[in-house]
Amino acid sequence: MKNTFITLAFVAFSALFFAPNASAHGDTKPLHGGVVKVEHEMVFELVREESGASLYLRDHGKPYPTEKVTGDITVLAKGKKSDVELTTAGGNKMSANIVIPEGAKVLVKVKEDGHHSVTVRFTF
Repeated sequence: MKNTFITLAFVAFSALFFAPNASAHGDTKPLHGGVVKVEHEMVFELVREESGASLYLRDHGKPYPTEKVTGDITVLAKGKKSDVELTTAGGNKMSANIVIPEGAKVLVKVKEDGHHSVTVRFTF
């Protein structure tokens, strides 16, 4: 009885220790070279570009269409605040004409018809 208990405990511990890491919301690795955050069961990737910024949405590892999504982006940097509207750019991409400098704090707020808004915070 004692040996059986010890064997079962060892097997249970081994299963926990060697269990594969799984994410219920899909892969959180950046696919476009940006910063990834998970909020409200969705993956948001914000990408800084020379002439603006892009936001990519994924749901359970699949691109989430943005044609019915609206939003805005707020950049707080060097004591200044800048607000710009996000516009759909096809597929799961939204874009904004705003520069995000190093050290900036960024708030992205998106909303889809029939759903509550989601705010995502990024730091660069």
